[in-house]
Amino acid sequence: MIVLDNEEKEILQSVENGEWQSKGDINNRLQELQFFIKNQKKKAISIRVNENDIYELKKKALENSIPYQNLIQMLIHQFASNKIKLVI
Repeated sequence: MIVLDNEEKEILQSVENGEWQSKGDINNRLQELQFFIKNQKKKAISIRVNENDIYELKKKALENSIPYQNLIQMLIHQFASNKIKLVI
């Protein structure tokens, strides 16, 4: 059995009460992001990445039906545009 803390319980209750709404069709959003990625001017780079990290990225990309390179591009773009934060 999973034990939830108070914040998690509040979120679960909120979802069960129907207070959350979908932001739209995930497939349309995915196509929009893929189109954006394909039409951006790109620069090739070479980096060394831990094999386990690449494995996990490939697994997550497969779960979302996108190439893992696109997933990496999306992560870099979201970080560069301050949509996600890096904890150092």
